[in-house]
Amino acid sequence: MAPYYIELSEKYPSLMFLTVDVDELTDFSTQLDVKATPTFFFFKDGQQTDKLVGANKPELLKKITAIVDSQPHQQP
Repeated sequence: MAPYYIELSEKYPSLMFLTVDVDELTDFSTQLDVKATPTFFFFKDGQQTDKLVGANKPELLKKITAIVDSQPHQQP
């Protein structure tokens, strides 16, 4: 799943993609209630807006494209 995640991060540069090592940051993963990996969190303005658990490529792409489509289009 990691190569696909990297591919998405390159395809959608207007979004911020982060990875967290849940073994290294156990307090953080506990706070976000991570029970399985991969778990994808979606945030906007510091607030969690969505969550996806599991390596579901089509659903991850669907959620990302929905975010991109909801962003105001910027003029060059």
